[in-house]
Amino acid sequence: MAQGREPIRLDTLDPQSLNNIKERIQRDLEQFATSANMLVMSANKFEQSRQAISSLAQSQEGQPLLLPLTQSLYVNGTIASTEKVMVDVGTGYYVEMTVEEGQDYCKRKVAKLQENLQALQQIMREKQNQMVQVSQVLSEKVAAAQQAQA
Repeated sequence: MAQGREPIRLDTLDPQSLNNIKERIQRDLEQFATSANMLVMSANKFEQSRQAISSLAQSQEGQPLLLPLTQSLYVNGTIASTEKVMVDVGTGYYVEMTVEEGQDYCKRKVAKLQENLQALQQIMREKQNQMVQVSQVLSEKVAAAQQAQA
């Protein structure tokens, strides 16, 4: 459990409380899964950007290309320079970098996103273990209640 908190003794809780905890853990797992998917998508975009920078370096100045304005709208253009690229560093800010710096930037971002994904996956494993524990205790409580009624 979290540091600074006392662990909850599951065997002291009633079935309704256990069910509430189980539902909360399930919601947490769903949110973590969504976050993990977003991290994977972001890492893939940075990897695609790194590959695009790499292919730009192999192009020739003046070569025609299609520039994306949106995901579905492209305009004609030409390559002005194969030595410098403009890199979106977030919140609408762009930085001019060499091709090597741009590739390195994308590589570092992918590595950081993968590191964050691994940390999130560890948290998800812990939550799944908590879910198993809560489910087991809940099953035991329900079985005990059914036996007491019989």
